[in-house]
Amino acid sequence: MDAKQVTKQATEKLFAALNRADELGGELRDYLQDRVATDPRYVAARKRIAKLLGREFTSQAEVVAQAKRTEAKKAAAAAPTPAPKAAGDADALGNPGIKAQIYGKKSDPWTGRAITVLERNKVDFDNIDLEEPEHESKLLRLVNETKQHTVPYVFLRGQFIGGFNALAEIERLGQLEYALMSADERAKVPAHARFEIVPRPNTDEIAPAEGARGE
Repeated sequence: MDAKQVTKQATEKLFAALNRADELGGELRDYLQDRVATDPRYVAARKRIAKLLGREFTSQAEVVAQAKRTEAKKAAAAAPTPAPKAAGDADALGNPGIKAQIYGKKSDPWTGRAITVLERNKVDFDNIDLEEPEHESKLLRLVNETKQHTVPYVFLRGQFIGGFNALAEIERLGQLEYALMSADERAKVPAHARFEIVPRPNTDEIAPAEGARGE
């Protein structure tokens, strides 16, 4: 018996079963159709028959799986790619896009004095209260990055300069205006008028200003 006869007999049996199912009721027909569509043995048989006829058979399960893969690829392509955190992010320590940042504590008098210096010079600044729950985690990061263990932590144009004493010293030396310039603005300053802003972190070895024992 050749392949065409085998195919013909298998097809005849399949249609005979489906016709018989019509007589027995719709539920049985649905069962047989589902069986033919999903049972691995029937699927394998259908693939062999299709191959003998020079065709390709795709099962219902394969169609569903392919549709899911296509949808997953579309969803992945449409999903926005998270942008890397920029150095100028307003939430980052040392943001050069902000003139001044003070990380301190509302209950700390030295934080208040640092704020007064900036307000006196009409400087726009961000004040981050480390006693607020959403900012408490920043304290350890500040200590590790600056090696300073007392508040406030003062940043001018993204550069850590120290605490209140350092800010007061920069003001006293007339360097505050330059320290608050952006990189582009500093580039326009004549070479002889430029100077380096040196960080002055508050440590146990540095005596605080105004005869106090700490910032």
